[in-house]
Amino acid sequence: MIPSKKVIFTGLIVLFFLFSDALNGQGYNHSAGIRAGFSSGIVYKGFFRNNNAGSVEALYNRNGLSISVLYQYHIAPFYNKRWLVYFGGGAFSGKWEELFSLGITATTGIEYIMRDLPLVFSFDWKPMFNIIRITGYEYLDFGLSIRYRFEL
Repeated sequence: MIPSKKVIFTGLIVLFFLFSDALNGQGYNHSAGIRAGFSSGIVYKGFFRNNNAGSVEALYNRNGLSISVLYQYHIAPFYNKRWLVYFGGGAFSGKWEELFSLGITATTGIEYIMRDLPLVFSFDWKPMFNIIRITGYEYLDFGLSIRYRFEL
């Protein structure tokens, strides 16, 4: 049975409003802190336009130390500016099994912005794939972060 055009149209409208909440007041412009998980280290995130953010991470895992630069797109799917879902990607470089390497990484996660304290908590997944020097991958890079939010 093929759904009617009205059902499909209504479903698309509901999805649009569910996932397109503008983030004109996402609660902070900058944050810095620590990440713990398969890859652990220090992280910084800065919003440069409403729901667009850049993140820089210096992380260490069993393969070595890496520096990541990521783009993240944020949405507020629950119509609550304290809960944000994000996804994006970027590049990383560093030591992988004692050799310099360069690769790409994706990221997706959810974060909670505290109301009364200048803290942000997040849970993310960052699969990564080396493309230069050593070919390798890590798909199970899950982590928890706590960051201090501030304005410049």
